[in-house]
Amino acid sequence: MTDFFDVQVITISDLRSDQQGILISDLAEVICEVFSEPPWNESFSAARIMFGLGVEMMRKNTILVIAKHKQEGHIIGYLLGQELVVKSDDPRDQTFFKISGSYDLDYLGNYKLRTFYVGGLGVRAKYRRLGIAEQLSYTLLSELRQHKFDYRLGRTDQHAHGMRNLYIKQGFKELPVLDITYPKRSYWLLSLN
Repeated sequence: MTDFFDVQVITISDLRSDQQGILISDLAEVICEVFSEPPWNESFSAARIMFGLGVEMMRKNTILVIAKHKQEGHIIGYLLGQELVVKSDDPRDQTFFKISGSYDLDYLGNYKLRTFYVGGLGVRAKYRRLGIAEQLSYTLLSELRQHKFDYRLGRTDQHAHGMRNLYIKQGFKELPVLDITYPKRSYWLLSLN
């Protein structure tokens, strides 16, 4: 299945060593394409996405996984997330409250349990239904288990049927928690233990 693409974990050092900015601009292009479609219908500029990626990569325990076309060399899919905490003095850290607008998910941080939240997962339209999102997710799950995470948390729109189906296929459970800012988005949880 992966005969035409490679999946790799990208670090902040990888982005910094890309002197011409090809990696981050290619990634921004994918993100702009994915989020311009329904149900999101966003019109982000590549410059805004590149700035946001710089911020995201500095968050606590960020992991970026990309799928790259072997022959053409461009990014065709990505997955980006970071560890969530209940509270922090570091403004870069993501808290359960910041992502959901409520304290309903804070219990996931109790008893020193570690939760990893994926804020972005997308594949270019012409490469969908080829197992890329699934491969990105499996690569991330392997990384999370190595780093001793307890949970993988995701959020998606109720109309994002492809993402919802992927969550179901991988064993996620839909939580009875809706996003305060975007009430048509629900949270999905996978136990890694």
